[in-house]
Amino acid sequence: MRVALITEGTYPVTTGGVSTWCDQLLRGLPEIDWTVVALTATGTEPAVWARPASVSSVVLHPVWGAEAPPARRRRRGADPRDAVADALVQLWDAALAPDGPDAVDRAEGALRALVESSTGGRLAALLASRGSTSALMAAWQRRCPDLPPLSIAQAVAASRLVDRTLAVVDAPLPEVDLVHAAGNGAAALVALAAHWRSGVPLLLSEHGVYLRERYLALEAGGFSWAERRATTSLLRRLCEVAYRTADRVLPVSDFNRRWSLHLGARPGSVTTIRNGVQPELYAPVGEEPAVPTLSFVGRIDPLKDLHTLVRAFALVRERVPGARLRLFGPVPEGNEAYRDSVAALSAELGTSDAVTFEGPSAGSRPAIAAGSVVVLSSISEGMPFTVIEAMMCGRATVSTDVGGVAECVDPERRAGMIVPARDPEAFAQACVELLTDEPRRRAMGAAARSHALAHATLDRTLAAYRRAYGSATRPALPVPAGPLNVVADVSALPPVPRATYAEARG
Repeated sequence: MRVALITEGTYPVTTGGVSTWCDQLLRGLPEIDWTVVALTATGTEPAVWARPASVSSVVLHPVWGAEAPPARRRRRGADPRDAVADALVQLWDAALAPDGPDAVDRAEGALRALVESSTGGRLAALLASRGSTSALMAAWQRRCPDLPPLSIAQAVAASRLVDRTLAVVDAPLPEVDLVHAAGNGAAALVALAAHWRSGVPLLLSEHGVYLRERYLALEAGGFSWAERRATTSLLRRLCEVAYRTADRVLPVSDFNRRWSLHLGARPGSVTTIRNGVQPELYAPVGEEPAVPTLSFVGRIDPLKDLHTLVRAFALVRERVPGARLRLFGPVPEGNEAYRDSVAALSAELGTSDAVTFEGPSAGSRPAIAAGSVVVLSSISEGMPFTVIEAMMCGRATVSTDVGGVAECVDPERRAGMIVPARDPEAFAQACVELLTDEPRRRAMGAAARSHALAHATLDRTLAAYRRAYGSATRPALPVPAGPLNVVADVSALPPVPRATYAEARG
């Protein structure tokens, strides 16, 4: 079987949970002939993972590389730029229209038209010719008359983000039997393009929920409310199309499963496949450090909400003098300012002497062993390997109740403590309870390992993916002759109101 695995910003150019999951699939299913299509920033990033023998090729496709030169108008025949412009008008109108099946139908039709225009890898050039700024502004006037007007600068910022995402359909993809997107959004759009072009079955996994994390990232990125509203409206339609089109939706947690169903996935297509690890790589760690220590294992990233962790640790130090916080993990490119803000907050709270940035660990087990308790303070997760690996090692954990984190531990929470996100006091209280109660801490670690051995082994995970691939593979399906619910004449769309926002408000 030939399978294309589509990634975005993860394998093979970064470490982290999603990349670990990719490596597990590629190595754990060696009978598959794999192709990896990785959407990266520039397409020139060095690989940080060794390529398994089962991987025939790795394609790095840039999302934010040099902008393509604009396509020129044809002297004869239909101008493909006109078809792209019409599709963008329909896509933005569907994005800002009221939620419902009709809006998703029309978004799908517009996306199909863009995929058709990308034949020969040219959509980026066609988008560079005109872009979608004017289409967005017209749709905003038409669909959002009660909202403040969208400025040209805001429309340019939002459409630039969206146009770069749409252009990924130019990514080259060899002939395969199945395409598996490692996440929704851009990765899913590459998979949708393959599905629509050849009828190849489409599988969709998600770790952190793509749409939810876009909401968080845009808010943290300093974008205006209008820019966030426009961008997330279109990305929501893209996610809805991907969920309902996929032959199999394979979330890593039931939390993700609920999101996929809410956004249109067919119930019969959704199967939760939780992450797992190899027990032999995570034997019990045994002795604890000499001083009470909290150990964080993960990338230094805003989604990990290390500000809350540092604030919680300041409270821990008041109650457990001599306690330490050790932060293990890389600082991804672009996150240096965030790392500095965490250090500055620690200095402000007077804990710099006890908070250390340890850098990447040679595997997570030494970092887990370095702590009396392993902590995770994220605001978004899927099914985090950090928690699973710590449990398998027999360490007690304190984690925030986001994504599938609570699903890692047993219903009675004997295998780990769960606290609300963004609540330093609750996080600190849980840490203090464990750090000051050795019998409870050790009993929780033993229960955690027992639970992980029963429910979170890699062989169970790989067996589930084998079944999913086998059930999804089938002869190529005929591609429908035309897109669904496309408005052939964009003039048939509702007219753009002429009243200004001030006039509409009276």
